[in-house]
Amino acid sequence: MSSPPAFLATRTAPSLAAVVEELAKTAWAVSVFDDEWRMVWVSDEQKALLGEWDEAALGYGQRVPETFGSGPWREALSDDGVMRWTADVLPWIVADTPGGADAVAAMLGNTLADDERERIRENLRAVPPPPDTEVWVSKLTFLQGELPPVAVDYVGLRLRDPTGTLLGTLLLYAPALPASILLLVSRGDPGMFGRMAQLIEPGRQRAAILFADLQSSTGLSRRLPTAAYFRLVRAATTAVDQVIIDHDGIVGKHTGDGVTAFFLAQDLGGISAAARSAIHAARALPEAAFQAAAALTDDVALIDDFNQYRINVGLHWGGTLYMGQVVTGGRLEVTALGDEVNACARIQESARDGQLLASKDLVERLDPEHAADLGIQPEALVYQELGELAGATDKAVRDAATVPVTSLLPADRSGR
Repeated sequence: MSSPPAFLATRTAPSLAAVVEELAKTAWAVSVFDDEWRMVWVSDEQKALLGEWDEAALGYGQRVPETFGSGPWREALSDDGVMRWTADVLPWIVADTPGGADAVAAMLGNTLADDERERIRENLRAVPPPPDTEVWVSKLTFLQGELPPVAVDYVGLRLRDPTGTLLGTLLLYAPALPASILLLVSRGDPGMFGRMAQLIEPGRQRAAILFADLQSSTGLSRRLPTAAYFRLVRAATTAVDQVIIDHDGIVGKHTGDGVTAFFLAQDLGGISAAARSAIHAARALPEAAFQAAAALTDDVALIDDFNQYRINVGLHWGGTLYMGQVVTGGRLEVTALGDEVNACARIQESARDGQLLASKDLVERLDPEHAADLGIQPEALVYQELGELAGATDKAVRDAATVPVTSLLPADRSGR
């Protein structure tokens, strides 16, 4: 939670500090200015969106013309956005600044030529007075790295104490989405979305990789009514995703009845912790999915089919995965590139009847404490090359035949 800056209590009214204290309890993107349009506070969420946490770089204690002309604020707005934002707030800035347009022009410093400064001064003198209402709503286009531009609504609100004395101005930014859509997005897990947000800039990551898939899903889909099978897939997918989330992983792509997940060393506190979390999640997946499926048996009355509900899991280690967000008009997901991702898919494809196949490269990332927590003795495990397994697919033989793997669950159990 972002606390008010130290100078807020000494250079501005206590009432403004109280407003900031309340705003700091929210997860909103907010900026607060004092009665002379000095930047006094930026919320943590606003800092995260700008990718800037240094308060000097954000312009704390500086007036708007000094703050928004360059740096993280300018980089976050399109040219049209800058023009619109300026048109919205400039009447207030000129009206609030002692000396008016001339004083605002003087704030631009000595970086401009005399003729440029004079032209700006004349333009400022032509700025109309602010509107009668002290609340306004406008739109901006927000820029964030290489991601597509985003439409943002913002609300400006003048802050006054009970006597009517001006305290400052609050600007609150939010996605330009209907509340019903925001509520839909809000059903996602904030912790996982936060982990995804850290991958806004693609780069190299160390992570445990998990692939899981429902065995014999084609036959099950043929035996079940389509509506019942849809309910089954939806319930099981929700349960599987929740297991990944609960173990601090990131859910990747869903393909058919399968799921991909990543457990990043940077999120889990280290390489061994990431490997441990992936194994814990892999062991919990079959039970969670089976229980979600079994909960539907009263509805579809097909318990015998659910007894054959088996999830096969593959685990592998990626030491140099190239990971980042994929954001389009139709989806938001994290994807990873690297030979290890392909190898993990082949490991999972070769698992049978509820097996959990883990690569030697993953298991040997465990330190003794984490191995003991999992009940694993790495020095006692025996590995087989993937191509030697009875269930090895043609793709596995072609792409990852020599990858050593071991079963961390008995081959005749679904994990329950």
